[in-house]
Amino acid sequence: MSKRLKALVWLTSLLITAGTVVLIVVSIVVTDDHPLSTLSPVGRQGRDIAELINPIFIVAGVVFFLVQGAVLALWWRYRVAGSDSGDGEFGYYDDDEFPEQTHGNNRLEIAWTIVPTVLLAVISVFTLVALFALDDVKASDEDVVVTVIGQQWWWEYQYHLDGNTDSPPDFVTANELVIPVGVDIALDIKSRDVIHSFWIPKLNGKRDAVPGRSHDWVIQADEPGRFRGQCTEFCGLSHGYMKMVAVALPTAEFAQWRDNQITPADIPQEGTPAGDGWATFSQQCANCHVINGVTSAANRGGDPDSAPDGWDIYGEFNGPSAGTYTDELVAGAAPNLTHLMTRGTFAGSAFDLYLNAGDHVPYLNLADQATLNRSELEAWIYNAPERKPADADDLRGMPARTGLSPEDIDDVVAFLSTLD
Repeated sequence: MSKRLKALVWLTSLLITAGTVVLIVVSIVVTDDHPLSTLSPVGRQGRDIAELINPIFIVAGVVFFLVQGAVLALWWRYRVAGSDSGDGEFGYYDDDEFPEQTHGNNRLEIAWTIVPTVLLAVISVFTLVALFALDDVKASDEDVVVTVIGQQWWWEYQYHLDGNTDSPPDFVTANELVIPVGVDIALDIKSRDVIHSFWIPKLNGKRDAVPGRSHDWVIQADEPGRFRGQCTEFCGLSHGYMKMVAVALPTAEFAQWRDNQITPADIPQEGTPAGDGWATFSQQCANCHVINGVTSAANRGGDPDSAPDGWDIYGEFNGPSAGTYTDELVAGAAPNLTHLMTRGTFAGSAFDLYLNAGDHVPYLNLADQATLNRSELEAWIYNAPERKPADADDLRGMPARTGLSPEDIDDVVAFLSTLD
């Protein structure tokens, strides 16, 4: 090996080491632009996780540099010396020749067995303490329990304000879980179809949503804000687009939001764009989407004596009692749209409902002050599978509505804009 090649090998090793250091520092320090970071918690459970991760990262970093340093030192110390010719080339061994062999060092072998064992034992103690704390899912205030239901490929939230999940929910939303600041909110996590995993890293760790089972969890935020999450169990075609948002509001604002969510929507006046949009929606969309106070069987021209579209259609596991949804694990349910315009995202939080609203518009004022992302919403209504891959033929995801004219879609958006 020439001196130039030897220098290149040495420089490459240094660059790899330096690059690793930079990546570690950046991943720890620069987290503002990474909404799924666990390293900048804003809730009690998130802090428990970060307080476990950070020391482990430090220990792992020290071990990494010790090991890499030892490898480089041994490589340099026991490299083959240059040849006697003085031409700067490394020497080499013939096939039948071996370098001097070292058969072991009892002290070193005992040391590098005991030290990692002790180190891992200490880490395991702190890990178990953190896991026991996270597994304590009894909320401090159980007046509110939210049933969280995963479905291909969005999340539904059923709010039980009295804490009784055996009765119909008080109201139902989708995609965005709204909670009061400083309050532990009990979650009852389920699935309609396949295994999903609920994860909002700034607030807590992951909890699986498994069909046929119920998993308790708790979520809490120390400060107001909007915190992104992601399904972390591969669940099919649009798994990567199955997102969620937790919105933490001050107590008074949460009460205002809650009271509004309970209020049913109104049928728009006939002869208006919104009224025409409702007519189109009732024919094209109301077999899957519920808008409480609007999409009852009577309002769709059905049996006037049939049950209205109250919250009682949401039974255990969000299964139907009124035929709007299927009883099968393959879900025919769709997001409840009663107060769609009070949310900041749609389509499983894959798209923003408003333009640049997250930075400067208060959450309760989105419908009044923010600019509707009309082009994205219209594109979604017209051909949802093109925007977010789905399998609508098997009741997974929203089907395309390519038969609607641009005027029809404009009217539907005008109707949806009234749902605040």
